[in-house]
Amino acid sequence: MADFDDSADPELGAACNRLAAWVEPMPEGQVIDRASGLTERDLAMILRRLYDTREYGDITVPDIDEPEERYGRPSVPVTKKGPWG
Repeated sequence: MADFDDSADPELGAACNRLAAWVEPMPEGQVIDRASGLTERDLAMILRRLYDTREYGDITVPDIDEPEERYGRPSVPVTKKGPWG
């Protein structure tokens, strides 16, 4: 697995390098935690995704009210679509 030395977050990069070194020698598909079903494949997938995004650095999460402030209220009624709405 590729190393994370060029991560925007050096602490996360170092942790990913340690995790990758631990995961690499495992047989493919090895179960790591039976209770949760976590496998070597899960960790490898997580590491691949983290590797793909390692150079992004801090990502700002928009404020929930930002669209309304920027564009105004929608012209159609807003309806609740789930427990999160």
